[in-house]
Amino acid sequence: MSQSRTGHWPEYVYVVPQVYTKAKVRLIGLGTYVPSGLITNEFFAAISTRLGDSRSADDLERVTGLSTRHVRASTLELCRKMAGADAPGLIDDPEAPREETLADMAVVAARRALASAGRDASEIDTVIGASSSDNDAFPTIAGLVQNRLGLGPIRASMLKGACACQTEAFQVCSEVLKAGSANLVLMVTSEGLLPNIMNVLDWKTSSLFGEGASAFLLEQGDEETYVINGSDANQAASLFYQTPLRKDVVEMAEVDMKMRELYQAGKGAELNKLLSQYMVGYTKMNGKEVFREAPRAMAESVDVLCRHAGLGHDDLAYIVPHQANSRITRRMGELLIHDYGWPSSTMDKLVDNFRYYGNLSNASIAIALVELLRQGRLHEGQWMALPAVGGGMNYGCWLLRFHELKNLEAALNPQ
Repeated sequence: MSQSRTGHWPEYVYVVPQVYTKAKVRLIGLGTYVPSGLITNEFFAAISTRLGDSRSADDLERVTGLSTRHVRASTLELCRKMAGADAPGLIDDPEAPREETLADMAVVAARRALASAGRDASEIDTVIGASSSDNDAFPTIAGLVQNRLGLGPIRASMLKGACACQTEAFQVCSEVLKAGSANLVLMVTSEGLLPNIMNVLDWKTSSLFGEGASAFLLEQGDEETYVINGSDANQAASLFYQTPLRKDVVEMAEVDMKMRELYQAGKGAELNKLLSQYMVGYTKMNGKEVFREAPRAMAESVDVLCRHAGLGHDDLAYIVPHQANSRITRRMGELLIHDYGWPSSTMDKLVDNFRYYGNLSNASIAIALVELLRQGRLHEGQWMALPAVGGGMNYGCWLLRFHELKNLEAALNPQ
């Protein structure tokens, strides 16, 4: 960890500015994967209407900025099981695999990252994974990717938590490389939150999420990068999830059956009461609290790292945040302007691709980066900040220069 020598800091609510990582690390590979099934707003509009709190598809898009979510075939089947076989807004790809695991998605992303860097899997000597929805205790996604890529018994560590595990993973990778205990680090993430940690019928939460995976390939570089992370359990009630234990499984099955019965009967008030009563196994989110606190945590993380790096506001080309919600992204920009003295042009630096993917938790930043590259907007040598915030509450940011990938086509249009 590095310590700042200056004591002149704004009145941050969340970040501890003196504790961060400065390391010479270079991003050389980037890979992503999203499944080909789609859920449109019509699906969640139908659920809300059945439960007596009617929203149209246009209402949902106006409030969230979201139109479609990419999901696996198995998730579409779960949606039909919960909401009925005739539920609208569920679009299958007949060629998609019927059973696709989080590890399957992560392996695809990892191979694409390797291809984009022109490197061989045998060169990887550390794998760091992150997921909010990996329900397998062990082996982890990181271990499964290590095995599937044919790697030897190298380090394969997994971070499990909410959406800021991606910035925590950036920090772990940076510290591993800085310590010299690895030369080429693969960071993988994979997410399936909708089927794994929430109830489909809890539409105010489940409608925000999609599925996907990402991979970053990192090695030691010539330029300093900066990473910071933090945690504040005082905000835990804003967004939290408890993993069900074996003793909960029978009870959960009974509750799920009762919820489907209430849904078919259109008894929304009773269903919501049941969902609130049995929290174990489902995500619980207080949207108002998340909107109030999450943007500030990300804004502080961006601001403090730019100060550490001595970057002027005009030196930063893009802020590519965790894609939690379009309104949260905009609010982060507003806070940078109004509370930390950034210029109004800051709003033009914000990258938002939430509309077509939804919240992909720890896979979100990589997919937003690929979209930015696909649009031809990210260029050699530009500084970018990658902030994230997640339940718990955890938050962080990675500040680095972008350098062109050896095989950009492998990241943009993978085979």
